[in-house]
Amino acid sequence: NAQRVTLKLLSLGVENEAATKAGRIVQNYALARVTRRRIRKFLQERDAAWESGSTAPLVDRTGIKESISALAAEKFDIDGVISVMTDYGLTGTDVAAIFSHTPSIAMMQTRSTVDELAIGTNGEANGAAVRTPVSLEQTLERAFVNLLGQRLKLRRYDARKVLRTCPGLLTSKGSKSANQVVNLMVSLGSSTNSLARDKSKLPTLLSRSPALIFRLVAFLTSAQLKVPLNSIGPILRQKQSAEMLNAVAPLKRTISLGENTNNGQQQTMLDSTNNITSFNVEEGVREYLRVDNTLRQQKIDESYRSMEAVADVLRRSAGIRDFRKILSSYPDAFFLNVTNIRHVASFLREDVGMTKDEVSKAIQNFPSLLKEDVTRIKDVVDYLRWIEVDEEDLPSIIRSFPATLLLDIEKDMVPVVDFIRGIGVRNIGRFVTRLPPVLGYSVEKDLQPKWDFLTEVCQFDYFEVARFPAFFSYPLDRVIKLRYEYLRDVKGIPIQLARVDDVLRFGDREFATEIALDDDYGVAFAKFAEERNFGLHSPVRKNRRKPRRKHR
Repeated sequence: NAQRVTLKLLSLGVENEAATKAGRIVQNYALARVTRRRIRKFLQERDAAWESGSTAPLVDRTGIKESISALAAEKFDIDGVISVMTDYGLTGTDVAAIFSHTPSIAMMQTRSTVDELAIGTNGEANGAAVRTPVSLEQTLERAFVNLLGQRLKLRRYDARKVLRTCPGLLTSKGSKSANQVVNLMVSLGSSTNSLARDKSKLPTLLSRSPALIFRLVAFLTSAQLKVPLNSIGPILRQKQSAEMLNAVAPLKRTISLGENTNNGQQQTMLDSTNNITSFNVEEGVREYLRVDNTLRQQKIDESYRSMEAVADVLRRSAGIRDFRKILSSYPDAFFLNVTNIRHVASFLREDVGMTKDEVSKAIQNFPSLLKEDVTRIKDVVDYLRWIEVDEEDLPSIIRSFPATLLLDIEKDMVPVVDFIRGIGVRNIGRFVTRLPPVLGYSVEKDLQPKWDFLTEVCQFDYFEVARFPAFFSYPLDRVIKLRYEYLRDVKGIPIQLARVDDVLRFGDREFATEIALDDDYGVAFAKFAEERNFGLHSPVRKNRRKPRRKHR
């Protein structure tokens, strides 16, 4: 009963509330399970009686009792189940969490045995060993020891945490399913180390249906998408693929009898009145789950229809052939509005003048573009035309820097344009065409500090920036200041007359050789950079007074 389970868990150091909750859930599950078996036996006896023509009553007026008989109770070895789990290194807290989530584990056979050879009707052995159902010991060995411990190489603490999160791994079906999921992910290009590395997502992955994951794999490798098999594993493992997996391979909903829930419908079923039996409660939950499974399958089918429609419009309207980049960076694109995707692709082709190949490259480089309202995209393009970006340059700008279309005109673009005008640049359109990402730079954190430094070290600052707008794309401390300080402080070269593009456009070794005129292939410059970087990032030591000696 509940008290027995509670006391056992309390003896293992479990808190009273958790132990009581686990005991109550296990008792309700055991009661419903026994009652269900009695109902099934009664129906079988009734059918047999009807076939034989017997009219003798099968039960008295009191009906089928819910109490567990002593014989039935002997089959539920709670002490043995807890003992096996603790023998494998699980703590009382682990056991309580597992019982609360999956109380059927408390009813499992503890250890596996092999019966003697079954004897046939002719008195001879039939040659087959009769094995008992899968035991808790077998599932612990399969899931906890072999899968989590040996194959995924999780530490004992992490493996226990996984079991607490998804105790279904200890059921016969759950342990087999988890192994199939790992096998499938490895065959799709994911290593066991990469699977085990993300411990927070591992329980969810192991709880998914391997059949539903395989269906997703079949869809991704179909003639419509043609995603390579060895790319699918890393794609499914990434964080941004969670929504796609939830849509096509969702976790099954589980309800434990006696467990508190926030859902009003479930709470009504579980808060039974005096005239409702545990069997009625469980049947209500079962009916709820049957309806939920039907809705779940309908949502899965609907998700695939949405994904197929999006893939079709991307191929036809945007010319997408390689869906791997989209799946890697923005898999949620397959659940966007098809009409909006068509409008975006049509606008880029017809209004901006991009070819289908250019539209394809822009979307592959920045799939988030597909979720943007075409009206806002049009406003950004109109603003680029207003600042006199050449019409012929628009397709190449958007193809190479599609994120430009998602910038906020007032917050992002207008302050940058005002800054560029403020430093003396007249042809804004040409300046932006040569450095399109500048429209997304921060004036306060990026542009202004670089300009202030340039005015200190360069005599013809405006002309240098107008001739080389890419100056604003280089890191200030790590590249710009480093090289100018090396020329000034180490080489003694007058930096006021140095061309900005000569200082910045080369790699480190070429800069040291061609501009600083070093003959050591950049060794001195590399050492200077290392020492400077160490000086900038070394912690500041506080002056500490030494304690005075006490004179005796």
